[in-house]
Formats: sequence, structure tokens, C-alpha cells
Amino acid sequence: MRYEIIGKPYYPILRVVIEIGDRFISKMDYVISLDTNTKWKDADHGLFLFYVDVYPSEMIFASKKFGDIYLIELSGQSLYVRSDSIFAFYGDVSIDHEWGGSQDFFEDQNKSLFKITGKGGVFVAPEGLIYKKWIEGTNFISEENIIAFEPSLSFKPYTISEDQRPFYAFNGGGNMYIQTRK
Repeated sequence: MRYEIIGKPYYPILRVVIEIGDRFISKMDYVISLDTNTKWKDADHGLFLFYVDVYPSEMIFASKKFGDIYLIELSGQSLYVRSDSIFAFYGDVSIDHEWGGSQDFFEDQNKSLFKITGKGGVFVAPEGLIYKKWIEGTNFISEENIIAFEPSLSFKPYTISEDQRPFYAFNGGGNMYIQTRK
């Protein structure tokens, strides 16, 4: 699979060329254009698996948010990703939306934390831009700005003051992906 992100950072489109054997998963809502070689089937949870049988296919996708599209590569490891920021996947990845802390992580009950594992990549669409931060020691991150993080980071809720938004205290060594807007 080949991809190109055009129009970064605020109104980007994702151009993807899939070939035989490629697996590309996204919501149909994000599709702007596809050609007649493209096939699809329901992949559960409102997602569709796009593939080709004979010839390569070009597809174009766009997010509904005012923000970037960012690729996080996976090479067999896991990643925790905020459910409403997931834009698309490629490769051999599995999504666990019922792991132990998935529903309890965010105060907003419409958001949860998915555990994604495998080889391939996850495209996220944040509000604003993505800042990739290496966490070493303890860092306090606003819950509203968390997009994804590696399982090597331990975390626990942290309240700076009762009338302020919630934070998480992250500790350990690993990457954190933070959106610039909420």
C-alpha cells in the first residue's frame, strides 16, 4: 500500500493506492473518491474493509474534523488509541474495544480507549495538530488532549484542582500522541 497526505495540516486528504493483498479499513463517511477496482465489505463497528481482486485502486479520504491526519506505524506492538480520533488502519491489525480500561478512561462516555495490536499503521485524525512526545519520568497530560500512547506507559487519573479539567499522570518510557485542540 502506498499513501500520500495532501493539504496538511488543517484540511488534509489521504490518497491511498491499494494493491492485491492489502487491507485498508476506514469508515465509508470518510471516502471522497474510489475507482471501479475497489471492493469493500462491512468490518464491524461502522468500519469497512477495502480491497482489490485484480488491479490496484486509488482511493481518497478526508476527515470531518478541523485538523491533521497522522500515521502511527505498528510493527507488532500494541497502542492505546482514543476511539473518536481513529481515521483508518492498514495491514494486519486487530482492535480490542473491550480491554479492561476501555470504557472508564475518559470522563465523556462517548469516548473510549481502543487497544490496537499488529503490523501496519493507524491513521488518526485529531482536532488540530498531533504532537508526539517521549515520556520519561512523570508527565501530567490533559485528558482532552490525549490521542494515543504506548502500553509501556503507566497511568492514573490526576486532579490538579476540583474545578479544572481532568489530567492523567503518565510514568515510564514511551511515546504519547497529543492533539493541540480539544
